[in-house]
Amino acid sequence: MLVAELAQNVTLGRQMASNPASSFGIKFRHIQDLQGSSPGNDGPSTVARSALAHEVTHLENAPRSAFTERTGHSPVESVAPFAALAARHGRPLRVAILSDFTRIPYANGAAFQTRFLYQELRRCGHEVTVIGPHDPEATPDELAPGTVSLPSVPLKTYPGVHIPLPLESWVYDASRWNFDIVFAQTTTLLLEFGVWLRKMRGIPLLCVNTTHLVAAYDVLLPERISKLPAVHAGLDITLRRPYEKLFASIYNNSDGLVVLSEGLRDYWRERGVTAPIHVIPRAVQPAIFDRPLGEDPYTHLAVDGTSWRGPRLLCAGRHTREKSQDRIIRIFARHIAPVERDATLTMLGDGPDREYYMRIAREEGVAHRVFFPGEVPFTKMVDYYAYCDVFTHGSLSETYGNVLGEALWCGTPTVAFSDGMGVSAQIQDRVNGVLLSPGKRAEGEIEGDLAFGRAVLDLLADPQERARLGKAAARIARERCAPEVVQRRISDAFGHAQEHAAACGVRAATEGPRVLKWMTTFRHFRSWTGFMSGVYLVGHLRPPHEKKRKSGLHPQIGT
Repeated sequence: MLVAELAQNVTLGRQMASNPASSFGIKFRHIQDLQGSSPGNDGPSTVARSALAHEVTHLENAPRSAFTERTGHSPVESVAPFAALAARHGRPLRVAILSDFTRIPYANGAAFQTRFLYQELRRCGHEVTVIGPHDPEATPDELAPGTVSLPSVPLKTYPGVHIPLPLESWVYDASRWNFDIVFAQTTTLLLEFGVWLRKMRGIPLLCVNTTHLVAAYDVLLPERISKLPAVHAGLDITLRRPYEKLFASIYNNSDGLVVLSEGLRDYWRERGVTAPIHVIPRAVQPAIFDRPLGEDPYTHLAVDGTSWRGPRLLCAGRHTREKSQDRIIRIFARHIAPVERDATLTMLGDGPDREYYMRIAREEGVAHRVFFPGEVPFTKMVDYYAYCDVFTHGSLSETYGNVLGEALWCGTPTVAFSDGMGVSAQIQDRVNGVLLSPGKRAEGEIEGDLAFGRAVLDLLADPQERARLGKAAARIARERCAPEVVQRRISDAFGHAQEHAAACGVRAATEGPRVLKWMTTFRHFRSWTGFMSGVYLVGHLRPPHEKKRKSGLHPQIGT
């Protein structure tokens, strides 16, 4: 019955999806039928590849979704890992999630994962409280039940981002915070609040590192000084090193650190973190990414009487310099567009550097072939992945890279640079994608750009290779990122954190003398306030990005 229903979904996907704009369009066939086909009009369509990815999902016994009702129980275990937590503890847990977002103001991997964790824990009967900065633009229906909004100030560089600060007395009242575990999925000094709760109440603390600062901090700088070596040398001394030392200290005052790749685990070990480290990838949501395809979303390719019918390249993510999307635009202009005369590049997303990227496209002479449709609903992303021919990813700052994981899940042929972090953890070169050296210094980067362009052109000319990589990408993604797989790892990390806290003999300061409580509060709240006040001031260095209200664009944490 299940297989028949899944096969029906695949059929429905074929019926709903058609891509007449693609120069590679053919009717859906099985992977074996693609062998021997030639590029051009006889090659495999993006729809064929996407439908193939769905068959990989359903017919190769890959782990099944914890999100979709139609899948029933996992073939691996009949009890959801988060449900087993309650059995282990004797009752449902009281879980606090420290998050930099109490709602999802824009596409953000950490916020989407907070949503996943909140929903799945609640589904299994646990009591979950999201604690994060007050968002003055949030409406009541955008906040998950049980949300606690801390006092905050806006980060000018990033509209939609607010910095939590202990500016009201109720934050200091340790008696109001009663949890079994704190899961700190935050890149701010809100972590100090988690350490304070651990020391004041004896609550186990599990931290999550989601930002690789060494590759990302210059996004706060104005463009005209962001490339000056002297500026970076100064920031290395005044910001990066103190940041790493501070966060390593915080992680060592926790009961475990969750990182998203083996590279990040090694990174923090080298910087002195001795606490247990758990490598847990982010989950992909099958309810969104395994649904039948919708209509072709690339309507922006038909403008001013021109309809671009050539190969489609896609680059997705928040438009900030740390993501290096400008490098993808230059590679397209210099190495791909001159060869594939009808190829287009779609830059999906929005952010403070959108205008900068558009200027790069104009300067490179490809503004008419590089499209900026803006940020689209998260629920529509599967169609963008499925209807493109190659997904391109240039970022070297990813702790994971949600868009990359989603593209691989959808079976989209992918070309990316090796970063030793989140990208390298997801792509095995020539197995489920193409992974290239980014090069070092100017000459090495030029060679890396040339190799990247050649790799894209090779894939566009080889439909069989695209189909092979797409099939492997879909299979491997389901082995690593299916919700119940990620649940199981998080559940294990919860258990280890509780055991670690017990082994460390963590004793609640609330049970000690009053001076101890004062000293504990002063120490951690001083650090929290001082550091985040500095971030708030640095946020004024760059002019703010145009503020756009995106109400209803993405599913919220509690929905």
